[in-house]
Amino acid sequence: MLKPYKLARTATILLSAFALAAFAQEKAPTHKGATGKHAAAKRPSAAPAPLPGNASAISLLAVNKSVNACDDFYMRACGGYVAAAKLSDAQPAVEMANEQFEANLELSFRKLFAQDVSKDPELMRLKTFYNSCLSGNATDGALVRQWLARIDAAESPAQLQTLHLQLSQIGVDPFFTYSAQPDRKRWDRYRGEIHNSYIWTDEQVAFRTFVNAGMSEPDARHDAAIAAAIGQVLRKERGDRYDVAKSENPRTLAELAQLAPAVDWAGYFAVVGAAADQPVNVTAPAYLRAVDEQFRARSPAELRAYFRWAYLYSLRGELPAPYNGAFGDISPALRVQLGNPAGQCRDATVRAMGVEFSRQYATRILGWRARDAARKIATDIQARIIASVEDAQWLSPGGRKATADKLAKTDLKIGFPDTWPEVGNYPLAENAFLANVLSARAFEQHRTWSRVGTEHSRTNWDMIVSPWVGEGMAAARLVVPNGYPDALSNSLIMTAAFLGAPRFIANAPDELNYATFGAVFGHEFVHVAETHEYGPDGRNQELWSDADIKAEERQGQCVVDQANAYQALPGMKMKGDHQYGENVADYGGVRLAFEALQAKLGADRLYRVDASGTSPAQRFFYRYAQNRCVAQTDDFLRRSIETDGHAPAAFRINAPLSNLRSFQRAFHCKPGAAMVRPAAEQCRVW
Repeated sequence: MLKPYKLARTATILLSAFALAAFAQEKAPTHKGATGKHAAAKRPSAAPAPLPGNASAISLLAVNKSVNACDDFYMRACGGYVAAAKLSDAQPAVEMANEQFEANLELSFRKLFAQDVSKDPELMRLKTFYNSCLSGNATDGALVRQWLARIDAAESPAQLQTLHLQLSQIGVDPFFTYSAQPDRKRWDRYRGEIHNSYIWTDEQVAFRTFVNAGMSEPDARHDAAIAAAIGQVLRKERGDRYDVAKSENPRTLAELAQLAPAVDWAGYFAVVGAAADQPVNVTAPAYLRAVDEQFRARSPAELRAYFRWAYLYSLRGELPAPYNGAFGDISPALRVQLGNPAGQCRDATVRAMGVEFSRQYATRILGWRARDAARKIATDIQARIIASVEDAQWLSPGGRKATADKLAKTDLKIGFPDTWPEVGNYPLAENAFLANVLSARAFEQHRTWSRVGTEHSRTNWDMIVSPWVGEGMAAARLVVPNGYPDALSNSLIMTAAFLGAPRFIANAPDELNYATFGAVFGHEFVHVAETHEYGPDGRNQELWSDADIKAEERQGQCVVDQANAYQALPGMKMKGDHQYGENVADYGGVRLAFEALQAKLGADRLYRVDASGTSPAQRFFYRYAQNRCVAQTDDFLRRSIETDGHAPAAFRINAPLSNLRSFQRAFHCKPGAAMVRPAAEQCRVW
């Protein structure tokens, strides 16, 4: 079984729903049910469960009323959307939630800039940057060509080392990165750490990128193969900075010079501001040896190919046409928006001026009322998962006590911080977008480097996260709807974007907010519980015994087996081990949110049908399901099953709910229905 949680993961959850509207009778599309069989959804023999009436934020257009809730609840809640969605080669997947999120964020952006920005210097700078992106000034292309010419001019080893330093200063790290990480020996301070770079390499994408950059096809094909080969060699030696047994390797400047003598370490230390007489931690010495070998074995022309790829890939999304054209169909976690200038420029603003954008969005658009309401739900669910640990009898008394203590001390970072990180005052111009980007990146890189030696606090929002719009500090990514734990501070972060309509409405009925914010928050809290290698303060501390770890594997085997039996496509089953951690979090998250709601409303009110014709319990499950309505081509679904740690949307809804007696009760499902797993086969870890 795979380890259930990796620290670098960021669960990107898009929550939204459409306004209510009347819906037409739809023919049920072909899809699979909770049993894993791929069959046409049939009209129920019994009366279907009632529709959610006038419950706000639930889309009746998305509902397929010909599907019985007890047969396939995902297609009941989302089948109308799936049937109506228009897919293409350029857009092989669409998410109902994401479409509304994009529309709402665009409205928020317009609302911000409709104000008198002259009275707020920060808002004025944001507008300047955004407008510079929309203008698409010709100077951007000239600046790209200047950098490419600088790369092409590097002939000698010394010139290549100088180029490496110059690229590092604008946030392009071709071979390795230097950053501040919590010092495991002195937890209240950051230390300097060298880690492998995050340059993704793909030969075909590199080829297209080089052609777009003006290279002939033969030269582009040759250099793309070289770049991919270098990337493949380095990838084999990449380290895991969270594997304490392997990642603790302090090295002085002299020792680094012995480890990888081809690297100009003295020059690098001077650029990043590292003290020559203080050791830095090297997470993967073997990786640096591989870098050294590449510098020695490769010709300058071959190294230039890799530098060129690193530059163009790192700046994807900010590059002008035609350079960006090759990045529109790569992995969703790495992809940039093409053909959507407003969306592309919003993402660029998040990456470059994320703190400013997040602060304006959080305080002017959302406000403190939404944050206070969300915090109440968060503390309700925190209490539920702490109580649920006592029910985890598969865990030893010592393991239960240590886990409950960690959960009780988890720092809840909800919405936005009270104290924001500093921002830069570098010059910005409305007719120089790429120059603005490089100035912002240089400031952010310096911020990362200069944090070494400063105070490390669990309550800061400065941990680095990796949402799909780009890696960055948590406080600079709050307009991205995201939930994630940070094990090194034992924190659970829910970004400001989760607190805006329609994914969260401060005065909405409780069942709607508990189904969205609550279920995602519960999902992430399960990840906190599963990360037993780290203690209440974020230090490396094994909380479980070997017997506890084996007991968790036995307890979770049911989850693996249910996934293994599920056919996402005819003849294609999932890999339960691969998706285990996310599935466990899905199962626990929705159960914890529902139990917290029941504790607040009481069981009698929760299941009682009201004037809308539905019960709060039914509306909770509709809202929960519609947060994941997705339409996708078979090819896209097949690729996501092979590469994504999350299960397909249909499984993420049907599988957890089929294990809940509360769902069975809410929709009066009879034993033997597809959405009712036999009692002896029901899965529960948390």
